[in-house]
Amino acid sequence: MKRIATLLAITVLPFMSIAQTDIADARTFTIGATITVTGVVTNGSELGVIRYIQDATGGIACYPGTGSVGFNPNRGDSITVTGTLKSYNELLEVDPITSVTINSTGNASPTPLIVTPNQQDETNESELVQVDNAVFANGGSTFSGSTNYVFTASGQNGEVRINNNSDLVGTLIPVAPVTIVALASQFFTTYQLLPRDVNDIVLGSPLFLTSALSVSNITTSSVDLSWITNATASSTIKYGLTNAFEIGEVNDPTMVAAHTISLTGLTAATFYYVQAYSVSGSDTAFSNTKLISTESNSTGQIIAYFNNTVENGVSTGTNATYIADFPDTIIAYINKATTTLDICVYNCNNLNIVTAINNAFNNGVTVRYVSTLSTLNSALTSLDAGIGLHKGNTDAIMHNKFIIVDRDDVNNSWVLTGSTNWTTNNLYDDYNNMLLIQDQSVAKAFTLEFEEMFGDTGAMPNAGNAKFGADKTDNTPHEFMVGGSAVEVYFSPSDLTTSKIEAAIESASTSLEFALLSFTKNELGTAVRDAHVLFGNVKGIMESIGDQGEEYTFLTGEGVPLLSHQGVTYDMHHKYAIIDRADTTSDPFVLTGSHNWSTAAETKNDENTVFIHRADIANEYYQEFFARYCELDTTTCLVTGVQLTTTSVSASCNGDCDGTATAVESNGAAPFTYSWNDPASQTNVTATGLCAGNYSVMIIDGASTTATASVTVSDPAVLDASITATSETTSGANDGTATASPTGGTSGYTYLWDDGNAQTSAMATGLAPGTYIVVITDANG
Repeated sequence: MKRIATLLAITVLPFMSIAQTDIADARTFTIGATITVTGVVTNGSELGVIRYIQDATGGIACYPGTGSVGFNPNRGDSITVTGTLKSYNELLEVDPITSVTINSTGNASPTPLIVTPNQQDETNESELVQVDNAVFANGGSTFSGSTNYVFTASGQNGEVRINNNSDLVGTLIPVAPVTIVALASQFFTTYQLLPRDVNDIVLGSPLFLTSALSVSNITTSSVDLSWITNATASSTIKYGLTNAFEIGEVNDPTMVAAHTISLTGLTAATFYYVQAYSVSGSDTAFSNTKLISTESNSTGQIIAYFNNTVENGVSTGTNATYIADFPDTIIAYINKATTTLDICVYNCNNLNIVTAINNAFNNGVTVRYVSTLSTLNSALTSLDAGIGLHKGNTDAIMHNKFIIVDRDDVNNSWVLTGSTNWTTNNLYDDYNNMLLIQDQSVAKAFTLEFEEMFGDTGAMPNAGNAKFGADKTDNTPHEFMVGGSAVEVYFSPSDLTTSKIEAAIESASTSLEFALLSFTKNELGTAVRDAHVLFGNVKGIMESIGDQGEEYTFLTGEGVPLLSHQGVTYDMHHKYAIIDRADTTSDPFVLTGSHNWSTAAETKNDENTVFIHRADIANEYYQEFFARYCELDTTTCLVTGVQLTTTSVSASCNGDCDGTATAVESNGAAPFTYSWNDPASQTNVTATGLCAGNYSVMIIDGASTTATASVTVSDPAVLDASITATSETTSGANDGTATASPTGGTSGYTYLWDDGNAQTSAMATGLAPGTYIVVITDANG
């Protein structure tokens, strides 16, 4: 028996060494092996359900995938985990987890390992690390969820990824150097740092900006620049035509936290580099360098076109324009060019358009063309050989669809953009839009983007200097004033466009409609869901519901009326959203362009997105949306739209404010929302407590159709009266009379005489000589 016991002991020891090992050793095991490791948890739910654990030898991720036991430990817990070793997108993790034991809680986090970006590798994967003196490329913007941000430290580039659940979302990306504490993670071949919360981005100075540098009140000769600091400090703006800020500074020594500096004496349609800084004692906080634009002297004309039918029945005054032949319109604007024509289009197989381009070149116009490497572009084989042509983006696609006409001509500088490729299907059949803007400042901004991809400011491209995709920088102005309305322009992937779309959705308060080819960005799906919960009037149309990571399943599961366009003969190729289209007390606007709501558009493709802050343009896009939505949902969508009339009850007495007005709906689809323009901005079907005057009400029905109506609350005339009297027939007869004759007020009068008998008729009788008073009350009391 003794010999048997000894043999058993020898057999058990190797088994236990496999089942319980340190993390560094476990990471060397074969994929699919069962491992048991113990470590301290270094993150919580801010990174989702995954947990990273670390011991003295290394770190590993633990993911409770299918077949796992319950798993929700907290940061600082010491746990023992058993499960299968798995490689998920090159990240080693335990998944599924078959056993978990919490050994203790409240343990200190491991001391971060100090690394440079290039030192992040398999040897420190899943460990807590620290990078010092890191500078973000997008400093001055704000963090978004599910997004990677490039930083530089020690002369090397690294990436930080912000999770949707992190409290860093929505906070300012620091401009000054910072220390980053984060978990070292991996996604395929990309090493990335995962900060857990705001405490993992450590600022080096006690004074810092808490908002991005913003521009407002844009005119042809001035702009206002604003920012906020965490403490009171002075205000200074440096500015110039170059990033050397050669023009000088404007300073306000007043110690404030909310800063605004006005720049005056500027030139129209001109770009200026600006940087803000604030000083408090020995501390200085700088903003990022921002390129801004003054207003141009152009006409500011903005035109939208659609290549499929629209529903003018929901127009608020300007009918949307459907044109069956997009090439004719494109050619018409190409023919406008007299000096320069820049074309940046993903795909072209239309020979008529190419012929128009060649004609412009042969007429002396400087023509330049940028396209993508990845498509046939069959018509470009007919492009004149003298035209500068550059094809790019080796990592993804150059997906823009814009042209720039005569950028230096105040009144003939046009930008044509939108969702339309120059292919037969896109031009004629697939559902698309084109947007035209006559504005020199906007044309110059698009030119900067074009020349970054063209690689040169001259007529011929410079392939060695050209930049596409992730190699581009945020080097254009974004805010413009066009014809008295705000316009925003963003280019991808340099400008963090998804965060701008997310902010647009989050700004909606009464309505949101969107029509998209592809929709896979989680943060945008969450924003749409939140809008649906907040105010309910959200509708969408989506083509590619089968894309990997699609948001269709999530949103329809949350009750959002998102209709599938998949299976319809031609594609829904739009990329637009309409915000608060009918609420003129808000900020009605539309965003459109080439940017699908996808990871590729955000991180790799060359794209553009334009925001037009005009109620009439927003309504034109809604006329297109309404037509498409009604084609898909004929049972609940009433093409005639909701109708509205009103009734009113006058104020009870002259000068009183107790009148009412009621909206009377017909032909609509429930539910209904109402918006009155009275001082209280009432939202019920009946507005109460109204003074005499004119009012209007807007109704939005369940099909997102709108109607408005006016109503007058009257003020009754002032109640007044006269009295006539007759004397006694003989002295002592007591047979005199008094008759009251009221005017004004509301008929249905009552009377009360003070004759001693309290008579209640208009005529009091049997009166002795004397003075009498009558109280007259009208029907409203």
